[in-house]
Amino acid sequence: MKSSYQETIDEVRNLKGIEEAVALAIEREIEARDFYMQQADLMENPKFKELYKHLAEEEVMHIGYLEGYRDKKELPTISTEVPSGQSFSPEFDTARIKGVEITPGDTGILLAAMRHERKSEDFYSEMAKRVEDETQKKFFEMLSRYERGHYEMIDNYFENVTQFRMQT
Repeated sequence: MKSSYQETIDEVRNLKGIEEAVALAIEREIEARDFYMQQADLMENPKFKELYKHLAEEEVMHIGYLEGYRDKKELPTISTEVPSGQSFSPEFDTARIKGVEITPGDTGILLAAMRHERKSEDFYSEMAKRVEDETQKKFFEMLSRYERGHYEMIDNYFENVTQFRMQT
């Protein structure tokens, strides 16, 4: 059985160019946006609703970057620098959710979200390793850092509501 990371490497290896990679990335970002919007709509707890709406908005931003590249063959002019020790994702205050009740279903959704973000991070990281153009490399590295920031945000949320820390 292949690891998730090995599956991602194989998938990237089988892509037929940057256009196919961007098309696949757009498709996955749309799936993520839809997943997060669906979860936000289903959540009764306002803290979970807020988290999933925030993540959906982040995915919309990624879709815009990718579609901009697809349509104009230009990468977005945004900073790809991350201050040391800070997440690339906008801050989302997870400390204020201590004491929020979590159901087994909520736990499953958070874990599924973490898995999605990790797979996206791996995908963009692998793309960055495989492109030769320095601008494209920085673009995929930026997207990988976004996804890592989302993973860490969800992990922090999970830790704060369960008092359990994933070993990552």
